[in-house]
Formats: sequence, structure tokens, C-alpha cells
Amino acid sequence: MKDELKQAVQNEDEQGLIKCLEFSNQNKFETDSFEYIEKALIGTWHNQHEDLVNIIYLENLRDDRFVEPIVNIALNRERFRWHDHELEATLRKCIHALKTINSDVSNSAIEKLKGLDNDNVKFALEMYK
Repeated sequence: MKDELKQAVQNEDEQGLIKCLEFSNQNKFETDSFEYIEKALIGTWHNQHEDLVNIIYLENLRDDRFVEPIVNIALNRERFRWHDHELEATLRKCIHALKTINSDVSNSAIEKLKGLDNDNVKFALEMYK
């Protein structure tokens, strides 16, 4: 999985990235893939940010290097969340991914996002009360 992900990210190949994300249901991402997940999170050559954030959440990928890219996705709708509409699914998944990481850095990032006074941030955080 790591080699396919590395190649997709290095070549800025969105279709290759999509294939890696589809196969993630069968193959877990290991820590040696985290570097490429991080690079894909900050990349603007694709529109798979929601799926990437969701994988961090669903597969319990815990690494502080994901925090800043996730916050950037949450804060930069025009750049990373093109498909987010009223319910802001990607923004909500950013909250879930940060809760999954559950470190001092990610918890600080959640506090920053709380400051947006966004109803979708509040709604996502209600699940953790």
C-alpha cells in the first residue's frame, strides 16, 4: 500500500490516490505511509481531502503531523472543501479526525476550531460529550 500511495502522491495522480483510498478497506495504512498521507492532505492537486480525513478518523491513524493539515482543510473551504455545503461534512470529519488523534496538539486545534462559532463544529463535538 505504501508504494502505491507514495507513487500517487509523488506523481500528483488523483486517480492513483483514489485507488489507494478505495483499497484502504482491505489494507490498513501503516505508520510508514503517514508521510504520504500528510503530503496528500496538504496537496491541492486533488479533491480527496474528505476521504483522507475520514480514513484518519475511521482507521484511528494517530499522528500529530496530521493536525496542521487537518486544521488547514477545516479553515480553507475554498481551497480544500469544494464540495462542502450547508452540513459541511468535511469540516465535521476534520473534528472527528482531530478527536481520534487525541493529543495535546490536536486538542488545542479543536479549541481553535471551536472559536469559529460554527454550528457544524459544535454538532460534531456534541458526539463526544
